[in-house]
Amino acid sequence: MSRKEYDLLLFGVTGFTGKLALVRASLIATLLIYSALRLNPLHFIHTNTYMYILTFFLTCLLINLLTSKEYLLEKNYEGVKFGVAARNEAKALDCINSVCERLSERTGKSVDTIKALAPTKVEVVDLVMKSNEDEVKLRNIVRKTKVCLTTAGPFEKYGQTLVKVCAEEGIHYADITGESDFFRMMIERYDETARKSGAIIVPHCGNDCIPWDLSVFEMNKYAKAQGSELIEASTYTEVPSGATLSGGTLTTAIFQLGKKRSKSNVAFDPLLRTADGQKSEYVQKNTSPKSDVYVPEFNRNGGPWIMGPVMANCIRRSNALLGYNKELIYSECMLRETSWLQWAQAVAYECLVTAAIIAPFLFQRLLPSPGEGPTRATMDEGWLNVYSRGTIRNASNGVEVKLKSKYTFHEDTTYLATAKFLVEAGRLLLEQKNISGVITPSVAFGSKLVERLASEIGSEFELNEALN
Repeated sequence: MSRKEYDLLLFGVTGFTGKLALVRASLIATLLIYSALRLNPLHFIHTNTYMYILTFFLTCLLINLLTSKEYLLEKNYEGVKFGVAARNEAKALDCINSVCERLSERTGKSVDTIKALAPTKVEVVDLVMKSNEDEVKLRNIVRKTKVCLTTAGPFEKYGQTLVKVCAEEGIHYADITGESDFFRMMIERYDETARKSGAIIVPHCGNDCIPWDLSVFEMNKYAKAQGSELIEASTYTEVPSGATLSGGTLTTAIFQLGKKRSKSNVAFDPLLRTADGQKSEYVQKNTSPKSDVYVPEFNRNGGPWIMGPVMANCIRRSNALLGYNKELIYSECMLRETSWLQWAQAVAYECLVTAAIIAPFLFQRLLPSPGEGPTRATMDEGWLNVYSRGTIRNASNGVEVKLKSKYTFHEDTTYLATAKFLVEAGRLLLEQKNISGVITPSVAFGSKLVERLASEIGSEFELNEALN
């Protein structure tokens, strides 16, 4: 790449997750996080209605921006130049100052020391394109960086032009979207363009969908090493009780719920598009439960949740490009609360969120406003376990072997770890070569990301053959 002003550029620094990324970023220095908010999928909503799915989207966007900024400042990676972009310069600078003060309180370092790592300049740009001049302005800013990172959602509303410009200019891009519609749209419109320019476009680099996508990738990697093929994979998600949504995620949900949908004219699902524009032979059957079922291994119920289909769609794309199996079977299941009280509290909260989407003028005031989210202490106490079960078949003798894995994160992944996922994806994009297009985290990074997250945030991935 030619000499750039930034390595990483972060957009949307005034959001919750953006601030968290900034703290990590001042330590990293070149990050193009181009967003304002993003949603993460650790909330356990029992119903699989479209309304609940969209509601979940709206809860996480602002929080993720704040986290990304904080993470960048805290890490302060040597040799990485990072910048920030926002619509309102004064608000962005205030946000940077507040992040520096918060990080000072948490680390014991002086505010001046931390501010010396933070960007003093804000690239001013609006992600909503109102004219050709707005796109030209955005393009000129994107040309200054090697990688754009964004947490600004709804991505279908705020991310399309950014992806377009990155694809055309050969600039790498990563986001934390949980919107499958957006992912499909970007593949259909810009996959070919990105492959020609050399741009690596990687949606789903947050809690949606890194833990699940990498879990299935690692099972397939193990299968290939044994001369076998992964034929079936199931994931079971376990999160702490009391998860809630942010104001930003609610905004995304309202947008998704209110938009008009037209019938697609494409010949096949864009998630199956290969590098040559054809339909991949490697397809996937989603067998996720449509209602709650008893899961004997975990001695508890499990069932659908709002982000389950998003995980399945991401893995469908990975299978199409990496060739796990021509008829891969995949399912995702959220493990339920074991306490009746916790279950009742979760249901009550879900009903409130649903009411706020149906009648926001009455109920939205009872929920967090955009930019609001959980405290740092609450996020530090969070965690995520993704249990995976797989079946592999030996290519020569047909013998089947069961696999089991566990991916553990010792902090909240809906906001805190999502910001870190995004930043580390951005750092890896600075190193990636010989790949391009609109792809998934597994296709872009593979085991490198598993290793990076283990070393930088202490995540743990275990995989073994099952004893029975």
